Amino acid sequence: MLLLFAMCLATQASVNLIMYFHEMSNGSRFGGDFICFWNAAHRVRHGDIAAIYDPDTRQRILSTHTTGIISWFVYPPFTLVGLWLLGDATYNEAVLAWSLVPLAFYFALIVLLAKRSGLAYRTNPACENSWRRIQAYAVLIAFSLPFLSANLFSGQTGAFIAVFFLGAAYFWPTRPVLAGICIGLLAIKPQMGLLMPFALIASGQWRVIAAAATTVLSLIVLSTMWLGTAIWTDYFRMSQLFGQFVGRGYDQIRQLALGPYVALQGAGMPAALAGVLQAAVTIAVLTVIIQVFWQRRSNKPELRKDDGGLDLRLALLAAGTLLATPYSLSYDTPLLMLSIIPLLARNWRDGWDGLELASVAGLLVSPYAQLLTVGSHVPFAFLALLLWFGVLYRRFQKERPTPAGWLANAGYKKHPIFRKTDAILPGAGFAD
Repeated sequence: MLLLFAMCLATQASVNLIMYFHEMSNGSRFGGDFICFWNAAHRVRHGDIAAIYDPDTRQRILSTHTTGIISWFVYPPFTLVGLWLLGDATYNEAVLAWSLVPLAFYFALIVLLAKRSGLAYRTNPACENSWRRIQAYAVLIAFSLPFLSANLFSGQTGAFIAVFFLGAAYFWPTRPVLAGICIGLLAIKPQMGLLMPFALIASGQWRVIAAAATTVLSLIVLSTMWLGTAIWTDYFRMSQLFGQFVGRGYDQIRQLALGPYVALQGAGMPAALAGVLQAAVTIAVLTVIIQVFWQRRSNKPELRKDDGGLDLRLALLAAGTLLATPYSLSYDTPLLMLSIIPLLARNWRDGWDGLELASVAGLLVSPYAQLLTVGSHVPFAFLALLLWFGVLYRRFQKERPTPAGWLANAGYKKHPIFRKTDAILPGAGFAD
């Protein structure tokens, strides 16, 4: 059933791609929103800095209540450092690089993280073979296709943000500086790092925090020296205008919304009530993130080792990020693979829990389903994501180690206070 479901998802993504290219036969450009990034790259390359944000023009557009497609560039000025490389490329060359380059890093990282979570390993000896592993990784790749297609067709930053998020997750336990650099790069889309400082502080990752802060500060200084201080004034004005734009409930945004504030407005809820519910969801998610990342403080390094649940903590962080921010859309979903990997690895080995299977099915079809359900005023993607977050937290609580299990993972046999008692209570409550 799982393989069949993955094949259906892969087929659906392929059909969407064929239909998309067919629609482009009338002369429209591939990539949708990528035009705003390409224009910004072209302008910064040729010194037309004032036109990059141009808040006065956007103010006129808002004041006339324009309902057509509006192209915004609302990313921080240091984003232009990376876009500068595309400034002399043609549109087709630039969108090809933009669409394909992050995919290599994306697939490599999800495979590495899946191996760390034990996907297709430690299974029943009768089933552990190379074909079983190939099946598992085929399902893993197929599961990523709905999220990637949602980003690919829109020409947005979802794949880049996912690469930085996945990179931070991969380097988190072993390479704090590299993890911090990846987290710092998330500042190109600040709302995607909303929960990260709380998770880092709760887990005491001070080296990661220092590396992330240094990265962000370096980007700010470099971009200011290059582009001048005035560009920051335009950027903050543009951000305010964009906030008004989102609050106005632009229809095309509602069709793609994940976060409760915009999604619930699309379901017909008044903006004030949607804002209250957004605050409630954000506080609840933040509370969970602080709780799951909180670790015991000890002067003994062997008592601070991970208890085996880091992949589930990071899964909650990825899913919670899209719930906690009032502005998250379907093209931000590629980072959700970080939340799918731990459950896929566990359930591939032990069998699927009914609720978990239903939840992951809803999550995977959400990029397709939300376009169909928005006309019925059903915030399908938000509800699917909320259920998924609850399922992840339920699994984390189920696997939450007892003090004995935590000490076992912390290397209790190496600690002198356990050497004597081990002879009296051999293996009492401890699992390798």
